[in-house]
Order: sequence, then structure tokens, then C-alpha cells
Amino acid sequence: MRELIRISGETPSGKCHRTGFNVAPAHAARIIVAAWTMAAALTGCATAPRNTVITAPAATAPPGRDAGAAHLAAADAAAQQYRTCLYGYVARYAYLNTDSAALAGEAAQECAPIAQRFRQERQAGTAANTTAAEAARQADVAADDLRVGGIRQAQARATEIRVQR
Repeated sequence: MRELIRISGETPSGKCHRTGFNVAPAHAARIIVAAWTMAAALTGCATAPRNTVITAPAATAPPGRDAGAAHLAAADAAAQQYRTCLYGYVARYAYLNTDSAALAGEAAQECAPIAQRFRQERQAGTAANTTAAEAARQADVAADDLRVGGIRQAQARATEIRVQR
């Protein structure tokens, strides 16, 4: 180990020639071992073999249903986020814009990417059980319902905020 430490630029006293810091030989050995371990991990030497067999239980649901449920859950989360975005926008700008309908329209425009994500997740969630065209139609209807309901509620919220003032 001493030879390895001397090769790395240290004197027998443990002082490094380049930096001037005192380095204990045991500490330097740990650093070298850590560096070799990191190099082995980065090159893939310390990883598990890729041909491992993973067995699934025999009574699992088809993968399409699990994926569809996950997409529908993501669509529900996006719908909630869309409503929160609308309410937040209305709450921030209720005093600057006196027209509730215009304010709700601005809020819907600001939150449109979230509504688009809702539509995509809804379509992906229903695509496992129906045709692609039917899933797209259902997603369009659900997204339109979300937008219309959100705008109506945002208008009501803007009016309510102004009344409370």
C-alpha cells in the first residue's frame, strides 16, 4: 500500500507534494478504494446481471387495465390541478379585472396546458377499453366539460371574492 501511496504523489510522512496537505496513509487508501469502487460501478462491473428472471403472480390483471387505471388517476389529478390553477389565477387578479367572464377566460387560457394534459391522460386511460377514435371522442367531451365547468366556477369565485371585499 505504501508503494501505491508514493505513486499517488505523497511522501512517506503523508504530506502531499502537490497540495501540501497532510494525508494519512490509511485515509489515502480509503480514497483510492472508493475511487476504484466508483469506477467499477460506473463501468457496470458491480451491477446485477441483466438476465434475471422476474416471475409475476398468475392471477394478475391484464397490463392494459393497470395502465388505464394509472392514466385515469393521472387525469383526475390533472383535473384537480386545473381547478386549482383557475382559482389561484382568479384570486390573484380579481381586483385588477372587474369583468368576471373575461377574468375566467384569461384564467382558462393560462391553465390550458393542464387541461391538455387532462385530455391526453383521459384518452390514454380509456384507449385500453375502446377504440382509439372512441377514446379521443370521450376525452374531448370530458375536457370540454372540465373547461366549461371550470370557467363557470371561476366566474362565480371572482364575483364572490369581489363581494367579500
